[in-house]
Amino acid sequence: MPANKNALIRYKTIDRCLRNKYRRWTLDDLVEACSDALYDMEGIVKGVSRRTVQGDLQMMRSDKLGYYAPIEVYDNKYYRYANPDYSITNTPISDEDYNLIVTAVRIIEEYKEDGDIDKLDEVLARVRDKLNYLLRVV
Repeated sequence: MPANKNALIRYKTIDRCLRNKYRRWTLDDLVEACSDALYDMEGIVKGVSRRTVQGDLQMMRSDKLGYYAPIEVYDNKYYRYANPDYSITNTPISDEDYNLIVTAVRIIEEYKEDGDIDKLDEVLARVRDKLNYLLRVV
């Protein structure tokens, strides 16, 4: 999950830019788009540095957030997704998360009949936390 709301705004802005197949995006273009988005959404006038956007691109490419974004540089200047259909908002659910949800559903079904509400509440809290985490990432 991004460290803060501003990082998430930048990631989503970069994602939106790189999905636009009809424009070539330089690093400076991405910096400007991120700065504009932060101003529009948060009123931040300071802007974003090139180094911040470079770090964002690396973070999006990595496995740290689960994006594994196929960002490539072409003509030694422009950025795009190697897979034009890719988007960080279409990131599939991980196997661990899927297994957790399946387990939660099984336990809920089992305890629904037994009436063991304490365990049911605990499982529901874990599922809610995991789903909220997934929604914040996307």
